[in-house]
Amino acid sequence: MKQQSVVYLNSRKPADFEKQKNDIENFCKYRFDIDRIFYDNQYPAIPASNRMKFIEMLDYCEDNGISNIIFHDLAVTLKMPDTFISDLSMILKSGYIPYWAQGDFISGGYDSDERREAVIAFSRYLDQFSAWHSKGKQGKKSITVSSRRPGRPQALDEKGVSDLLAARRSGKTIGEVCRIFSVSRSTVSKILRNYPELKGKWKGPVSPGK
Repeated sequence: MKQQSVVYLNSRKPADFEKQKNDIENFCKYRFDIDRIFYDNQYPAIPASNRMKFIEMLDYCEDNGISNIIFHDLAVTLKMPDTFISDLSMILKSGYIPYWAQGDFISGGYDSDERREAVIAFSRYLDQFSAWHSKGKQGKKSITVSSRRPGRPQALDEKGVSDLLAARRSGKTIGEVCRIFSVSRSTVSKILRNYPELKGKWKGPVSPGK
């Protein structure tokens, strides 16, 4: 025996509405009797609580003792998870059981109790995932941003220059000095320009003619 149901469609194009209606009629053919179709053309991101046809549908189900609500495509709806979670919460709190004509991977079949439990479990998972995702975004925003300017390190102050010269005199190599003071070889070369005795000898390849 087929169960009573209502259908909710939300499409901004008449052609899309007809396609959705045909898909749902094929889905319901051996499973559900469609008591009434509710249709609006609101933007999908608008929460169900602000869609008059959605509220009208819930009231109709309550007045007529209908617990099954058929939607079109679960995969499309999940593209806007926040809106979907809000809509699904309203449906479950009212005691109704949702089905989707396409993309419905939620278990429970067409047994009312098993289906309701499966949808509730799926809803809880979405809530947990949404909370985890939001916490992750907040964590990224709270990461301390370094005040150091990008690019080449700034030149050392007077004390830093004095310490660098002392390190060079103590026998530290140019590479060691660069690592100790976190400066580039170019910066060290500029500092040692007036101290030829500390420059050392070039150990790299010599260009032809030199």
